[in-house]
Amino acid sequence: MIFYFTATGNSKFVADKIAVAIGDNVINIADCVQNRQYSFSLADGEKVGLVVPVYYYGIPIIVNDFIKRLKLSAKYEYYSYAVLNCGGTTANAETFIKGIFKIDAIFGLKTVDNYVPLLKLISDTEIKERLDKAEREIDIIVKHIANKDTGTYNSMTGIFPCLVTAVAYPLYKHGRKTKKFHVNDNCVGCGLCERICPRKVIKRKNDRPVWEAPQCETCLGCLHRCPVAAINYGKSAKNGRYVNPRIRF
Repeated sequence: MIFYFTATGNSKFVADKIAVAIGDNVINIADCVQNRQYSFSLADGEKVGLVVPVYYYGIPIIVNDFIKRLKLSAKYEYYSYAVLNCGGTTANAETFIKGIFKIDAIFGLKTVDNYVPLLKLISDTEIKERLDKAEREIDIIVKHIANKDTGTYNSMTGIFPCLVTAVAYPLYKHGRKTKKFHVNDNCVGCGLCERICPRKVIKRKNDRPVWEAPQCETCLGCLHRCPVAAINYGKSAKNGRYVNPRIRF
């Protein structure tokens, strides 16, 4: 089984490709958290994978919470792996997983950076090139998984990974302020943002979304997947919107 967390589709894209290649199934971490499902039984020889995005050079809070609660029952030792997908580098994100979960192999993978509050989205041509390259690298990852190779296969850590994570991740952990979200007049009250919010902090009032908690994951799924681009976070309005074009939600 492959557990994944995604907002814009990158982790689902990776998890789906691995699952097809090795004949596995995928499980959405957000669904597990909402249903309070943390216990799973493994079949003999079944592998366990984690495919998660890198947030501020760490992992999403919801993923960290899920892994801490995850209980796997198996008759025999199982092979486990994690794939960290990032827009640039992973820094020291892998330590968040290694510290709380038995892991045999760690992989790093560059997909498409879509943190538009800070960065302008790359062009469609660049997105295609980035995803084409990611698919080739996933093929390599699949071979390692099939062979049950162990070790760290992450060349995406960048310079001074421990320092970078130590400085950046607290900004995410203690930030994530929902007050930065705002909605323009394009909103049609479709309710998609409410349905897909992994923490269920979005509620509709007068057919417009309202963030009812002071913090969320800041996954930006609501922003990127809004069909009329009505949701913004800070000064994100002019930096583009992104949903992985190679998956279907």
